[in-house]
Amino acid sequence: MIPAELETEAAVLLSKQSYFAEFPIILIDYESILEDKNISLNKPNGETVTFEEYINLLRYDEVIKNLPAGSDITGYGRYALVGTIKDKYVGYDFTCVDAEIQAGGPPLNVAAAIGRFNPQATMDALHYQDEWPSWVKEVYTTEEYSGVTLHSWGDGLEIHMNTRLLPPHVDNLGRARPFAVTETNLFYAPSLEIMKFMIDTSQDKTKSLADLPEFASIAKKLSEMNTYAAVIGDEEYTIGDIIFEGTYSGHKLKEFVTFGSGIGEDEKGIYMALVIYHPSNENAEANVSLLEQRIADTDSLCAEKPWREVFTDTDIRVEGNLLMAKLYTEVDRIWVDWVYEHDPLLLHE
Repeated sequence: MIPAELETEAAVLLSKQSYFAEFPIILIDYESILEDKNISLNKPNGETVTFEEYINLLRYDEVIKNLPAGSDITGYGRYALVGTIKDKYVGYDFTCVDAEIQAGGPPLNVAAAIGRFNPQATMDALHYQDEWPSWVKEVYTTEEYSGVTLHSWGDGLEIHMNTRLLPPHVDNLGRARPFAVTETNLFYAPSLEIMKFMIDTSQDKTKSLADLPEFASIAKKLSEMNTYAAVIGDEEYTIGDIIFEGTYSGHKLKEFVTFGSGIGEDEKGIYMALVIYHPSNENAEANVSLLEQRIADTDSLCAEKPWREVFTDTDIRVEGNLLMAKLYTEVDRIWVDWVYEHDPLLLHE
């Protein structure tokens, strides 16, 4: 399940006033997946597996193929097989990452990770610059901030299309964005200013979305529901495509504030974990039957079938102003696709 520190880990990324609040937060718990699936990242001879070997270990698992893409900076991203997130170049690799969080929209998206890192190993790796593009060498600097060494390469949004996916961590658009590691965390942002903010929030020096009960409560319940990955977002993501506003059918849910959608697995199968935070217990209680009606009477636009066919079984309950649901399904990635496809599953007043 997503680690208990997920309750406060949103503080690494977000503030109440931050523009990141305009986008869903993505959370992925690799450690629990490996533990529950009894998968080791070490070979019998003690060597660690390569990412290609790791993929082969996971490729047939139904939960794994439902996970979102990891961040490039954690070594789990789209370019993991050809990228440079390796001990040689950055002092860590994907085997060091236990969980990650992504927030914001490109190009201002950020990422943070929980894991086992070595700041000195990263410093040593960044001293090896033989394979760096010349412009990367020229602009590289370090800065100490709140006990953390920040590594930066000038403007983190500057694109160099002729030098892509090169050491130490140049991305697919030729950008070298700042990053930092502590013994337990990785921080990655488009600018030093944002990264300093991330460090401040991780050290409880400034407030964040983790201080809001709706985010903290949803994160806690998602953890209790043994989810491996989740998105947490504002209610506006659940009203469908604004172009078609007013045309969606079915009963509307009562007002709510924030929601979380995740993926888990138990003895009954794979389920979409749903947690909804309401302004009152009355709204939460009313939404049990209204959600059941929406599942029974409306269609999924992204799955192109009725919701009653998407979900094979449901378990819905209320605690205070929280509605929690396990919605069992065999439809791949529905737990996250419905959010990004603006499927009006939770159409509300």
